[in-house]
Amino acid sequence: MRKFTLLTLLVFPFLKGEAQQLHFTSQYLQHNFMYNPGAAGIANNNMIGISYRDQWSSFPGNPKTYMLYGDFSITKMKAGVGAYIYRDETGPTSRTGIDLSFSKHIISIDSKKKLGLGLEIRGLQYAIDKSKINIDVQSDPVLAGSDNKFAFDAGAGVYYTNQKLSVGAAVSQLIQSKLEFGSPSNANQRGKLYRHYVFNANYKIQTGENIYLLPNALMRIIEHSPSEYEFGMMFNYKEKIWWGLQYRIDQFWSMQAGVKILQKIGLTYSYDYYQTPINVFTSGSGAHEIGIRFDLKSNSPQF
Repeated sequence: MRKFTLLTLLVFPFLKGEAQQLHFTSQYLQHNFMYNPGAAGIANNNMIGISYRDQWSSFPGNPKTYMLYGDFSITKMKAGVGAYIYRDETGPTSRTGIDLSFSKHIISIDSKKKLGLGLEIRGLQYAIDKSKINIDVQSDPVLAGSDNKFAFDAGAGVYYTNQKLSVGAAVSQLIQSKLEFGSPSNANQRGKLYRHYVFNANYKIQTGENIYLLPNALMRIIEHSPSEYEFGMMFNYKEKIWWGLQYRIDQFWSMQAGVKILQKIGLTYSYDYYQTPINVFTSGSGAHEIGIRFDLKSNSPQF
């Protein structure tokens, strides 16, 4: 089992495997610009934040993700910028990346309708810590190459909002830069960054004074990987307390909650209960994600 685990962790970035290559956060409603550069700065809620995700604790070398991010509007230019730095760790492998987004905003006269046209550039360093690998798999051709590889790539997106309905479409890793270790004999096994297509939508339903519901959906299409579909409902009270339930088809349920304190600080937590692929474990098969964000503008909208 250990040999199989290590081999799986090593080969998935280089083969046409069924796995996404970009890092994942279940609290995607609070990180729109990470999935769509067109959304950078469009909410006009200048903020910075950090988050941590710990997944599948019963799995040896379980995935962990650390992230630092920021989202800012540039009012005079009718534009926005976003940036985040992240680090993924899974067993002997790690991914450290940076993403910079810029969005040009087309705004209606009454400022209620906004269309964001965005571009992103990203850098990714993929590394293997060979000291953590079982000696029985040391002959793997992947291990004959460098300990790390670095690649640049780019993406684009469009995002529209009218303060009630928000919809977006984006593509990441447009260039599909090569990212391979060693010299595989089969040309079909050469690694590269595959394109990720993301489509999202949400609608704000007012249900009372300063109370609203936010039904939402996200679809992710990844080359050589099954498509992913996610649906959810978020409840928000006075932009101070929010909670929600998300479902990714055939994968997990996610329960989320957050609170805003001192008008500036938002604390969030989510727990993902997985159905697949590791439901055979009796414990530690979920994922915990915590975050803290600092709003640099008072009365900033949460979504």
